[in-house]
Amino acid sequence: MTGYRIIDLSLPIKNGGGFGKPAQITYLDHRTRGKALAEKLGINPEMMGGRANAMEEFTYLNCHTGTHFDAPWHYGEIAEGKPAMTIDQIPLEWCFGDGVWLDLSWKKPGEDITDKEVQQALKQVEYTLKPMDIVLIKTGASAYYGQPGCDNMNAGMTREATLWLGDQGIRVVGIDASCWDRPPEMQMADLQQGLRPGKYMQGHRAAGEKGMCIIEWLTNLDLLPHFGFTVYAFPVKVERGSAGWTRVVALVKE
Repeated sequence: MTGYRIIDLSLPIKNGGGFGKPAQITYLDHRTRGKALAEKLGINPEMMGGRANAMEEFTYLNCHTGTHFDAPWHYGEIAEGKPAMTIDQIPLEWCFGDGVWLDLSWKKPGEDITDKEVQQALKQVEYTLKPMDIVLIKTGASAYYGQPGCDNMNAGMTREATLWLGDQGIRVVGIDASCWDRPPEMQMADLQQGLRPGKYMQGHRAAGEKGMCIIEWLTNLDLLPHFGFTVYAFPVKVERGSAGWTRVVALVKE
């Protein structure tokens, strides 16, 4: 598109890697699949030219692998006093809009990101939110994507910070980490020690109260201006799904 550049904000679905629930991908090349298909048909592989179309098989994969778009149903059964929407029910109008990204990467992994810190980050970039903006948070975690422990590298958004964004009319937010909240492993370790009761997935649950959607595992936010770009994030339409894999891109006017 003349006069614009496209920035890819998405990470790939990887085989294995440092995740709590890694995808397991078997790559079937042309000749391997040709041999298997020929055996199934009971024919000589050479009748097919010795090959077939390459494919991939997933032994394990869920909708929260790689860059993905959480629907309110992911956080609970009710959102804004109504049945929470699944990913196939999200209005497409929510999936693109003016974007702004905020740098909270100075926060350490496992720390809380407060509403005051979000507000201060907005002041630093001299931007005032408007309803339906798409707000993206940088923690720095995506730099570790695929490495052991990569899903423990982010600070997490608090209930108060999430509710404040919802109060500004924000419907879609995003983060460059596996979780909008503090890393789940850290949250569960706290609970086992009797710490932070009532704080489990506080950011997600606050998003549910406001009917908000969350994009997780973004990347390349620092390639964008802090605002003045358009985000496009259309999730795969998984029937009754809690999330959908998403190729998120930003369009920046030159």
